[in-house]
Amino acid sequence: MKIGRISRRAFAPRPAGDGTSCRPRVEVVRTIVAVTLAVALVGTGAIALPSLAPVGAGIEIPPRKGPQLEPEAIADIERMRETAGMLGVPLAATVADMAKALPSAAARVAKATTAVTRPIADGMDVFPSAASLIRATAHEAIKMKRGIIPLMPSKFAPARNGITIPVSLTQYCVQGETRRGRQTRHGILAADPRIFPLARYVEVFLGQEYLGRYLVDDTGGNVLGATLDIWNPDCKEAARFGRHWGSAVLVAREVEQVPNDSLMPTRWDGLAKR
Repeated sequence: MKIGRISRRAFAPRPAGDGTSCRPRVEVVRTIVAVTLAVALVGTGAIALPSLAPVGAGIEIPPRKGPQLEPEAIADIERMRETAGMLGVPLAATVADMAKALPSAAARVAKATTAVTRPIADGMDVFPSAASLIRATAHEAIKMKRGIIPLMPSKFAPARNGITIPVSLTQYCVQGETRRGRQTRHGILAADPRIFPLARYVEVFLGQEYLGRYLVDDTGGNVLGATLDIWNPDCKEAARFGRHWGSAVLVAREVEQVPNDSLMPTRWDGLAKR
């Protein structure tokens, strides 16, 4: 029996110069050509890509109307744009035409811009007054005192006559002398003197309910920021009262002597149970 010999030529590696190694290059060239054609077709508008907008996007939303430029100013700007686009005209003539049109157009554009921006500038005048109402809460003031957050003096701006300031309301029942050296009594409260000065009166409100007029006669280690700590002889009621959000108005000195009902011992009937 003869055993056939397998020729090595059948398994000999193909030379590097045959067409097999060129196939990856051909595929890359085909891909580049296809991408180029696709970009060209989309760019020229021959093929429109499908819209990715939602179904409700077909509803037209009317644009917000604001201050508009005057027609003359728009015409001057358009004239300047056309003048700048005339590349075929000699440079000297183009510059001369633009120089002639620039002063009047610039003046009218500036006038129209002022008309647009003046209402915004007028509105900015309101922000300082609104910002002056915002004071540091007791929590923020304590963090500033401990150095946890930076001290912001604007958060402790003094209260102004007749301006309502949001405050937190608490009660205390300490018996003894106040910061001003007087005996604790009905109708006084402790406050941060940086916001509510000592020896001044404040009108206090709990929501929409008027609590009365109180004299700022005391301070406290934790009575910081926009906080008013009202004195109550009953410690249980003071503890039960907790903390509430209210508001206070600094009373002008001209009306400090007007009688008020804050000295009544029954002022807190029902409030401590809330």
